[in-house]
Amino acid sequence: MSQRTMYRKSAMHKNYSIMDSEIIKLLVFYILPFIVINALIFFLATVRPKYEVSIGQTNDYRSTVVTFSIKSYLPLKEVTITMNAEPLDLVRTGKRTYQATITNNGILDIYMKNFNGMSLSEYEVINILDDGAPELVSYSADEGILTLTVKDTQSGIDYANLYATTATGETVSPLSIDKENGVVVFELDPSGLTVSIKDLSGNEYLPSFSVIKGTEADGSVAASADQVLIQ
Repeated sequence: MSQRTMYRKSAMHKNYSIMDSEIIKLLVFYILPFIVINALIFFLATVRPKYEVSIGQTNDYRSTVVTFSIKSYLPLKEVTITMNAEPLDLVRTGKRTYQATITNNGILDIYMKNFNGMSLSEYEVINILDDGAPELVSYSADEGILTLTVKDTQSGIDYANLYATTATGETVSPLSIDKENGVVVFELDPSGLTVSIKDLSGNEYLPSFSVIKGTEADGSVAASADQVLIQ
């Protein structure tokens, strides 16, 4: 190989090395920083608030604990949390973690806004508490015997405290209770009965029954739709 050919190859190799070095410098000091900075700017301008909500179990169907954790990367400008349109009383339990005791079912509304202006508005449904009275499924009367079918799908019927009162205020205990089928039997007083049906959370339903004479040979029974809730 001639000396001239070797010189040309050496010069070409040197030129390629210089070009490679310039390209690497361009990538490292200009293009990559440009991409990273613009990606960071885009992220900071568009990132939305983040949170986690945990709804605890309930042992008595009267209350539960809601845990709210802030997961946002950016500082928050505004946070509003309401339960059924009322401000929620949150207690701080850790770094960016808060808790509140809930005593009613309803809608938990969450509004958060970052310092970059991005916001979110979401809601959580809480329906594990028993804040409704038991249900009177059906009733019938035959020869002075009042038969009720009751149910409560959450805490359950408080059969131990089922009773009725007459128009004169006398307390009447059930003749029989079938807990499996929710059937309760009372002797129907001629003046009528008001039955106290409670669930294990303390909610109460007070239907009133009376005999309407003269419509049938053995009379017929009417029940009021009045309902009393005891929280």
